[in-house]
Amino acid sequence: MSLKFAERVSEAPHDRAEQLHKLVESLKLPDGRLSPEQLEKVVHAVAERRELYEDLIVADEESRWWLLLYRTPSFEVKLLTWEKDQSSDWHDHGGSSGAFRVTAGSLLESHRAADSVGTDSASFEVGECGSFGTDYVHDVVFESGDPAVSIHAYSPPLSGLTFYDRTRFGFVAREFIEEERRSSFRTTQPHYED
Repeated sequence: MSLKFAERVSEAPHDRAEQLHKLVESLKLPDGRLSPEQLEKVVHAVAERRELYEDLIVADEESRWWLLLYRTPSFEVKLLTWEKDQSSDWHDHGGSSGAFRVTAGSLLESHRAADSVGTDSASFEVGECGSFGTDYVHDVVFESGDPAVSIHAYSPPLSGLTFYDRTRFGFVAREFIEEERRSSFRTTQPHYED
């Protein structure tokens, strides 16, 4: 994948966006939709470069916080923080595949089981990674950290999330929220001087 720097979008300071661009270019990713395995490669590479995001982390006890680190037409990378009692709620990813890696603290992920009614769960500690395909429904919850921090990648970039209620009959779609509208819900908006 050979991207022009102008094709990227980032909420990070300009110099970080340039460094992220160089990092992504070095991964030599294919054009188009990335697989969960390729997205794991992205989150591992970004997570290993703590100087690109560590000072951008915002701990927000009121609501979950995230920052768009890098977006191309094919994928995006986000930095997320999690405080005590914070949960993502049951959701899918609007047809996108994804991967995440924990860089601080730990997270508990529960996901819809193969029978579409039950759930399975796993804890993710620092350095551990999870990935998923297009029909994945999960809930991610803070487990430990001050705050817990994770790097996420999605392909294609998120257009929106469908949120679900878990019932005795399985998961029932509650509402679809477009990504642009969901981002406006954040209480702490990023603002960095270049």
